[in-house]
Amino acid sequence: MMRRMLIPFSRRAPALAACALLAACAASNPGTGPAPEGTRMASTDPLSGTLPPIPAVRGPLRIDVVYPAEDARLTASDSNFVFGSVGTGEARLTINGDAVEVAPNGAFLAFLPVPSDGVYRVAASSGEEQATAVRRIRPPAAAGETTAGIAALAPRAAMTVQRGERVMVRFRGAPGGRARIVFPDGSAAPLVETRTVERDEGFLQDRSATREYTQYAGSFAASASLLSRDRQVGVPTLAETGRAGTATIELVHGADTVRAPLELSLAVLSPGETRTGVAASDRPDSLVVATSIPGSGTPYHWTFPNGTRFTLTGEREGAYRVRLTEDQSVWVDARSVRLLPSGAPEARGTIGAVRVVPQAEWVDLRLSMTDRLPARVLLEGSFLTVEVFGGESRTNWLYYGTEDPFVRRATWDQVRDDVYYVRMELASPAWGWRTFYDRDGTLVVRVRRPPAIDARRPLAGIHVAVDAGHPPGGAIGPTRLTEAEANLAISKQLVRMLRDAGARVTETRPDTAGVALGARPVIAEQAGAQLLVSVHNNAFPDGVNPFTNSGTTAFYNAPQSLDLARHMQREILRELGLRDLGIARADLALVRPTWMPSTLTESMFLMVPRQEAALRNPQVHERIARAHFRAVEAFLRERAGGSARR
Repeated sequence: MMRRMLIPFSRRAPALAACALLAACAASNPGTGPAPEGTRMASTDPLSGTLPPIPAVRGPLRIDVVYPAEDARLTASDSNFVFGSVGTGEARLTINGDAVEVAPNGAFLAFLPVPSDGVYRVAASSGEEQATAVRRIRPPAAAGETTAGIAALAPRAAMTVQRGERVMVRFRGAPGGRARIVFPDGSAAPLVETRTVERDEGFLQDRSATREYTQYAGSFAASASLLSRDRQVGVPTLAETGRAGTATIELVHGADTVRAPLELSLAVLSPGETRTGVAASDRPDSLVVATSIPGSGTPYHWTFPNGTRFTLTGEREGAYRVRLTEDQSVWVDARSVRLLPSGAPEARGTIGAVRVVPQAEWVDLRLSMTDRLPARVLLEGSFLTVEVFGGESRTNWLYYGTEDPFVRRATWDQVRDDVYYVRMELASPAWGWRTFYDRDGTLVVRVRRPPAIDARRPLAGIHVAVDAGHPPGGAIGPTRLTEAEANLAISKQLVRMLRDAGARVTETRPDTAGVALGARPVIAEQAGAQLLVSVHNNAFPDGVNPFTNSGTTAFYNAPQSLDLARHMQREILRELGLRDLGIARADLALVRPTWMPSTLTESMFLMVPRQEAALRNPQVHERIARAHFRAVEAFLRERAGGSARR
């Protein structure tokens, strides 16, 4: 069902409509219920909270459609947001005939049906002034609306699989057809029609974030190589394809048949055959990240230091499948792996002596190994566990080294034939950790001690990294305020507050110059920061209703960062009173580092006119920064006395 949602900004909007909108928002999100005790929420409007009113602007009439851009390819086929400004708060505005409320500063935001002809027709008037504009967009491909079309055919990739392994094939097409894969030898495999729902998992406040379409899907057992006709697909690297042919997809509707080549280059490994590779990322001290699904980009739940040896059992979408155990595999970017010659031994080895080596700022857990095997660190409260995959125990000695109050005890176990682990019980939760292999192949897990914290002055001497999110990238508002500008203004206020409280501060982006995303956590780590706070404001992907989904979120990744994110969420909500979207664990570059607690905040959404207007206000910058400051202070005070030092 197509959705129209218009926000009442001015006195022209009926009070009844405003009340209905607020009631609908509250009903769609339990987080808009009673505020926690002590909050500043003077308003029940989840779009306005305690933000100041939008200042009035009385300028010449001028239509500026900020989003969508001209000729943009939308990913939403039902409804989408349109926002921009008209130069004056006294204007009247319509888009494709629908009245759209204009904010006092001339900003507008609407959630409207995606036009079937791909044209938004914008008309504005103010007194005697008239203005019109046309914005052309490209709707997403709608294969389901054609008689016999094939769209979004997958896989389109170079792949290597084990003989007999099943390969999934799917495409979008009109319902009511019959589909199959036809192989070069004339054999065929059926594809079954299904109805599929896509949901943007980051925004679940209402169903506007879902998309439904007809899909045909099925699988076949790999037995012979295939070769794509499209050279951009590439060729497999783990095995040869030989003189293979191309498979074809057929979709039949009545007397109509449409065919498309399956752009798949497929190589097949003999049962049990593997290749071996070595983690080799771009920097010697960096980690190779792994995910559970190839080509997804996230979630990166595993990280491996350079030099780690991998047993590779397949490839797909530019990633290699790494076997960790007989029943668990992960995927790593093929560009981060150096292949060894065919016949190189698999990644298996033994673990000998284990040593605990205390140092002033950390404790090293050192595992002597015959090969550089994949390993993972798990932190649960005061217990830190190191899992080694493909490792077998020859551990006789577990040295504690000199007496250290931070380490209560350490144990090891062979939980199964191909998994070995060491577990340390600590006097207090680790502040962070990092893993690497030293020159002789010893696996080192460096466990960071909590810093000494004075409960009366918790920030005194603490080193905090403050990250002003973006550029590159970032959100933009209806009057073209960029997220990078707002983030920097807030961060500068936060930096001042932290320094006034006695903290050392490193700014990952101290000015308007862009800083690469991957460089920011590296700057924090190399500076010796003990906390990392990344300041952001949010934006939506296409198809998400901003009126029922906008709000405040704080993100974390590593377990030691959870409480920091909780404090951030509480304090920003207390300060701004916007909708509570809750905290979230996410795989984001700024919260992925494990060496220190880190959080990334999304205080507001720039596309919402009142929130963008607030983000132009220096007093609001100070309020948001103060909320971040209170959260850092509360987190540290909570951790005061938790350090165990030599």
